[in-house]
Amino acid sequence: MPRVARSPSHAGSWYEQEGPCWVRVLPLLGAQAARQHTVLRNSIVRAGAKLQQQIEGWLAKAQASGPVAGPAARAIIAPHAGYSYCGHVMAHAYQHIDPDSVRRVFLLGPSHHLASRSCLLSSAQEYTTPLGALRIDQQVYAELEATGAFGRMPLDADEAEHSLELHTPYIAQLLRGRQFSLVPIMVGALSTDGEASAGGLLAPYLADPGNLFIISSDFCHWGRRFRYTFTNKEQGPIWRSVQWLDELGMRAIEQGDPAAFTSYLATYQNTICGRHPISVLLQMLAHSSLKFKIVFNYYDQSSKAISSSDSSVSYATAVMTPL
Repeated sequence: MPRVARSPSHAGSWYEQEGPCWVRVLPLLGAQAARQHTVLRNSIVRAGAKLQQQIEGWLAKAQASGPVAGPAARAIIAPHAGYSYCGHVMAHAYQHIDPDSVRRVFLLGPSHHLASRSCLLSSAQEYTTPLGALRIDQQVYAELEATGAFGRMPLDADEAEHSLELHTPYIAQLLRGRQFSLVPIMVGALSTDGEASAGGLLAPYLADPGNLFIISSDFCHWGRRFRYTFTNKEQGPIWRSVQWLDELGMRAIEQGDPAAFTSYLATYQNTICGRHPISVLLQMLAHSSLKFKIVFNYYDQSSKAISSSDSSVSYATAVMTPL
């Protein structure tokens, strides 16, 4: 019988600094299987308690930095690196979500491993997290598949991808105790026309205020190991050049115009790994009769690059609200 749950394969060192806390299930029998089940169950409990404490702490610090004003977010952009690098950054987006208004979460993330030029849906029935299982909305999946524009990704490819998974603990924690469904979508290396097509198909879901869109993306991956070393020497140290470059991209996204972001990417080739999911969001706005604004509210870097041998990854959060 096919497995229906996607395992949190990146839980452990990606979620915290102390190392792995998730035990992958192996096909054992009898007493061995019983012992493994006990170890797994205890591991999940420990991981969940630690994650809950971490996420609550990050949210509290983000909220302490300033009151949340205005309408609740209908969409956010947030990173997907290891939590020791960007867990605190993610909180600055998630704090703008009203948990009581969310009935369905569309989670769009890029593909880092599976080569694809289309949007792919999970083969699982649910995403498992140390904070509980998230049920996948099979009705919406059926609607998307019926368009012919959405395929299915193998479960092993799903579990190898971290861009979707790293958001699920935050989703589970924020919406704990509430009824909601998840619509995970892996966005491949779409053409401009492909982004427009996907955006047009997803745009009608913006009409339902119970639908929340989460766009998973890091920003500039700078350094030789990323094969990207663009530097504007007028900005001073390398890290300031990287920030300047990222801020140009943020301003383009805030315009809400897919063409502006496409032009920015063509000019600078910035290594924003979630550029295709972001572009799909912008195309959704272009295809919707509703009006929204996007505002970036937090930015950080994994390290401050000062020499050509350094490297860094940038993280930014944005909030999309109705006008």
